[in-house]
Amino acid sequence: MQTLLLVLETDLVLGRDCEGLLLADPQVSRRHLRLRPVNGIVEVADLSSTNGSYLDGVPVREPQLVETDCRIVIGDTAVSLSFPGSGGLGTPTLGSATSVRTVDDLRSTSIEVLADVVLADTNSTAPSEVDTDSLADSTITIVFSDIESSTERATEMGDARWFELLEEHNGIIRAEVDTYGGREVKSIGDGFMLVFPSVSRALRFVTSVQRRVEDPAGPDLRVRMGLHTGEAIADASGDLFGRHINLAARVANLADGGQILASLVVREIAAGREDAVFGEPALVELKGFADRQTVFEVDWSSL
Repeated sequence: MQTLLLVLETDLVLGRDCEGLLLADPQVSRRHLRLRPVNGIVEVADLSSTNGSYLDGVPVREPQLVETDCRIVIGDTAVSLSFPGSGGLGTPTLGSATSVRTVDDLRSTSIEVLADVVLADTNSTAPSEVDTDSLADSTITIVFSDIESSTERATEMGDARWFELLEEHNGIIRAEVDTYGGREVKSIGDGFMLVFPSVSRALRFVTSVQRRVEDPAGPDLRVRMGLHTGEAIADASGDLFGRHINLAARVANLADGGQILASLVVREIAAGREDAVFGEPALVELKGFADRQTVFEVDWSSL
């Protein structure tokens, strides 16, 4: 995911095919977002985009006025707005022209964006057919996944071919979710948040997905996956959130393409199973957690 730092005075529309700033991002609509400076603040408005716009993790359903540094996510692109005197990156000012600067953000991925949305707003994209009420206060296994380097691949391939590949990827994920009794809670672009009633089902799911993707006849992509087991909290709408959702997302975000990472809890529950092989433990630091966590690679290729 690329991050753009914008400094603007005049109205600016962002999209794949618009009169403003053009983005080579297939997850972005043709006219996706409008930014309008108003007396030193900025109005942020989603232009009825397909995938929505998120202001600091919260969906932009109506035009919003912002006056402090913030982060906007549209598709696989993040936009940082910085205000005078805020101490933000480069502490830019609202000048007479619109300028754009690309900032390295190597760990901001579809998984991380999805996790931010899940944790910040529990009413955004949960499929209505998912009975998340039945999952609250019970032990579940949470899986996050996305495509490695999806933004770069989309740019290289072009919109038409990328959408075909994305549709094939999403079809594999959803078919295997059905096969192993899981549920799709949220998805944004190529990122998925899924839940399963047991560790064994989740492990069979992630293994099966990797086998299908890595098969010579499979799609030309690599999938990153991570899983953790714990209890989730449901709000009044039935959406799931909480510490264990966060931990599952952060574990998944450490994975490379073709890799599955699991938390210590998953490893302990699956210990002794013949259909689960784990690598050596690794102590890692995860965003949002003070203590280091233990993770294991799932050796799916040896099963």
